[in-house]
Amino acid sequence: MIPVLRIIVHTLGHALADRLRRARDGALRRDRKLRIAIDIRPFYEPLTGIGWYLHHLIHELAKSADVELVLLGDARVTDEGPFLHTTLPANARVCTFDLRGVPQSRLSRPLTAAGYVAWMALLDCDVFFAANYFLPRLMSAVAKRRVIVVHDLTYKRFPELLQKETLDNLERQMGREIALADAVICVSESTRSDLVHYYEVDPARVVTVHSGLAPRRTPGPAGDLPPRYILFVSTIEPRKNLDALLDAFEKLDYPGSLIVAGRIGWKAEKTAARLRGGRIVHLDYVDAQRLATIYANAEVFVFPSLYEGFGFPMLEAMSYGVPVIAARNSSLPEVGGDAALYFDATRPGELVEQLQRLLADDVLREEMVRRGRARAEQFRWDEAAAKTLVVLRRAASA
Repeated sequence: MIPVLRIIVHTLGHALADRLRRARDGALRRDRKLRIAIDIRPFYEPLTGIGWYLHHLIHELAKSADVELVLLGDARVTDEGPFLHTTLPANARVCTFDLRGVPQSRLSRPLTAAGYVAWMALLDCDVFFAANYFLPRLMSAVAKRRVIVVHDLTYKRFPELLQKETLDNLERQMGREIALADAVICVSESTRSDLVHYYEVDPARVVTVHSGLAPRRTPGPAGDLPPRYILFVSTIEPRKNLDALLDAFEKLDYPGSLIVAGRIGWKAEKTAARLRGGRIVHLDYVDAQRLATIYANAEVFVFPSLYEGFGFPMLEAMSYGVPVIAARNSSLPEVGGDAALYFDATRPGELVEQLQRLLADDVLREEMVRRGRARAEQFRWDEAAAKTLVVLRRAASA
């Protein structure tokens, strides 16, 4: 027997024994934990919005004594990867065929794909959870009950702001996925409203669960950061509307710098060219610890997006005592409440006015800092996980 097949048979044998024990416990009416299968594919690349959402959520879900987490990703891991970019709960079960150090053949991929479907079926999970819009094909094939998370509907509201491949994938998948889902979680009322508007879906199956906010990290030394700066944090792409901030910064009478922290994304070549030299500092992707220091030393945080499903960066800035100016659209007023100043995202002149107000008025600044800290404290991952678990239990028993 080839090594890969031996590993698959061994794994499926253990899964079958577990399935029989689980069936026996159910027949004897013993307490049985809710078994939740979770798609962890967002962990295979450096974490951004959805990756951090899933990271914090599963660590909170893992604290529930009557819950068992089954983490599903790539069918196999080899010496070449894929590699996880975050830690996982110690009590969660990670399901992947470990082929590190095992000779590979042309049969390895099809064998592990087929074996993975059989393994997932034997696991007998009560509900599947997809934090990134939809379940991948192999998981979808065996999911009896499913809950999906929709973060935003940019692909419906602003299709021109997405890559064609991403747009085509979402348009092709989402109608079917929403129809199959036993429940849909939206991360804001704004996203929920968009979903109900664009799809024929029973509103009772669509639930809003606001995301939480990670605990503040202790900022480190400022190092080579400018002594004064305005801050923007996000991937640089058309939807983030960074050019509006760049236009405003050029017109602003301000002696400090503008720090842009975020990777260069799709269709951002012209914007990226504006980040070179002068008083603009581009830091690319930074890890969470360094980002804490960058937030803590900023004078103002600006979030000029044309559309956001939630808007983590504005809450993060608030938690570090940084006053926030955000675009007046989508979920941003819902998330920021009265703890931010707002402007029309299509009018950089309004942003200039708000920046001038905030930089010149110490009383206003102190008030926005106070409101921001209080607002950030309202978004907790333990509460988000508790509400998500209610939706998962309801879907599992449907």
